[in-house]
Amino acid sequence: MPTPNVRAYYEYRDDRPAELQIDEGESLTFPPHLHSDLELFLVQSGCIRVMVGDAFSELTANSLAVIFPNTIHSYTCLTLGSRFSMAVCRPSLLGNFLPQLTHSRPVCPFLSGKDLHPDIPYAMHGLFLQEQEGPDNNIYRALIQLILARALSRIRLEPVSEPISTDLTVRLVQYLAQNFQQPLSLDSLAKALNVSKYHLSHVFSSRLHTSFSEYLHFLRLNAARELLRTTNQSILEIGLNCGFSSQRTFNRVFQQYFGISPRDFRSQNKAGL
Repeated sequence: MPTPNVRAYYEYRDDRPAELQIDEGESLTFPPHLHSDLELFLVQSGCIRVMVGDAFSELTANSLAVIFPNTIHSYTCLTLGSRFSMAVCRPSLLGNFLPQLTHSRPVCPFLSGKDLHPDIPYAMHGLFLQEQEGPDNNIYRALIQLILARALSRIRLEPVSEPISTDLTVRLVQYLAQNFQQPLSLDSLAKALNVSKYHLSHVFSSRLHTSFSEYLHFLRLNAARELLRTTNQSILEIGLNCGFSSQRTFNRVFQQYFGISPRDFRSQNKAGL
């Protein structure tokens, strides 16, 4: 049986204690997902394709994506080694900007060139440095609100026309994030969401730009990579816990997507336990 605490960890953050998640890294690729926090994504070098809602942009150095709460977004690294900085901010850090972020959406969520004020890269790196030194919500709040003040002065907003929670795409992503460990088919997913499977297929192709099987594999494989890196569970246990029907299937799909076996990935990336 799947273990209940395995999840697409980037989808649901309600159980994390920190008000801020900040990371600097490289070569990020993540499937479409959403959460109730604000996300700020700065490309430092290289090129990363970013989807925010229905908007796409190939972001290069010194480009920012501002991802409002409950907005579907994804990342695809186009240049190997592309570096990024990402901050995921809970509502308590947003101050007077919270109503704007809740009741409106950007016409275009991307900033680059002269529209990107130098305070923004400075503040993003400042968040990372502060996290390394030790959490301080007062400093987090000041830096995040500096970023928002600079960014929202250059971004045109429009009111949200309907509650986002009613959108089928949002319901689809949320359902799969909570149930990707279970045996799933397009038919069972359509039944759970009370829509036709043909409608769902259209949502996958037109809104998520993938297929049902590809998206489900990506959720399961991302969870599996995290377990391979951070736990002592056997490869069989991890495969079954993440929704694969057998170790053979898990090995085959993992090798197909990442070009490496789960065993070799673990040996190269195992975190100290």
